[in-house]
Amino acid sequence: MMKFLFLFSLFIFTSCTWNEIFVCETNTPSYSACVKPIFDKNCLGCHATNNSAQIMPLSNYQEIRDEVVNGTVIESLRRASGFMPKSGERLSEEEIVIIENWKNNDSPNN
Repeated sequence: MMKFLFLFSLFIFTSCTWNEIFVCETNTPSYSACVKPIFDKNCLGCHATNNSAQIMPLSNYQEIRDEVVNGTVIESLRRASGFMPKSGERLSEEEIVIIENWKNNDSPNN
């Protein structure tokens, strides 16, 4: 039984990749691990580059950085549910804080 438990534990720990066990650092979030996934999940449906409605694109580092730094994105996210994203619930407070902290840390491209 101990051998089975050891092998099972070994299998579980070795099957995880870095990305699967990575937790976003909310105080000093990185763009690639924390900020971009939020935008990919919640914004690209309407804000892809060259979208048909001509809505501000938010699909790459420069586009996201520009709109976060000028305050447009954070102001929109802080409004009532249904404003941003239009078709869903407001982002979680943690997601908004991650974006704000990324901005406050000079919006690094990391």
